[in-house]
Amino acid sequence: MTQMQSIIRSVGLPPERHADRVVAEMLRELARKRSTIWTTIDQAISTSSDGCPKAQRKMEERVKRAGAQATTLYPGKRGRYELVIYDFTGWDCARDAEITVGDAIPQTPWIACNVTSIKSYGNGREETDIKSAPYLFITHHALSRTAQRLGMRTQAHLLTAVHIIWNSANRFIDSKGGIVASLDAPRSGWRAPLEARPHVNASVVLQRHYQRKALVAATVITEDANGKTA
Repeated sequence: MTQMQSIIRSVGLPPERHADRVVAEMLRELARKRSTIWTTIDQAISTSSDGCPKAQRKMEERVKRAGAQATTLYPGKRGRYELVIYDFTGWDCARDAEITVGDAIPQTPWIACNVTSIKSYGNGREETDIKSAPYLFITHHALSRTAQRLGMRTQAHLLTAVHIIWNSANRFIDSKGGIVASLDAPRSGWRAPLEARPHVNASVVLQRHYQRKALVAATVITEDANGKTA
């Protein structure tokens, strides 16, 4: 069994120090794997035909297979379309930069959830407008607390935790009317409910990033039947 396939072995929920260490190991491996994602996505786009809606949908499927978490396509004729891509990458918060191939991976990386818009104007102009930015960061601390409080013990569980937090944040952002409106967070942050284990009332705390137009999933809290948080 490899190091990355190890399980947090404990009775009951994983203890804090053990969860911190194992989550850090898994995050470093996840950051390493995701460092090549945009090379793969770029290849999928550059080698695809995009002249008609059918070809554009095929290109979208190739982008999904390349590792995108989700996509939205607005197709059009004569090469005109917009493709919105959501993806996860490792993030070095000390450098405030995405972890790419060849970068040193920090001890406790974050996950950056990015949105990229690729807009092609078509009509033979070969003109494309690309905008990309992270809009949500998931901290090592939030993922470690998820492991502790929801009993997540493997790398597969960690990826599930990333998706749970991402889905919860997206629902919250949509309820606020978009990322800009959601940035007006109180000091203590927004609390967005998580779809977690049955009978577990859990929320992710979303705070505004200190510098970027983005939210930070800072921690995960649970609430017992008496309303006491942990």
